[in-house]
Amino acid sequence: MRTGDLLEGLPMTRQGANRHLGVLETSGLVTSHRVGRVVYRELNLQPLRGTGEWLDQIDRQWQAALGRLAAQYDAELP
Repeated sequence: MRTGDLLEGLPMTRQGANRHLGVLETSGLVTSHRVGRVVYRELNLQPLRGTGEWLDQIDRQWQAALGRLAAQYDAELP
């Protein structure tokens, strides 16, 4: 997708968008290539693979910790 197409309807300058897209490109989430004066951007989902599983693992850990905290609280009630 052309960078200009990404900006349609967004309250952002081209320079601001390019700065954000540059960060995304550095992180590997966006790739770009130039054809003449036009820059085309593409989303790369590969770096996000496994994120859902990681978040599920963190959620399970938090739920277990909160369960232990609730059990301790309930045990201390008169």
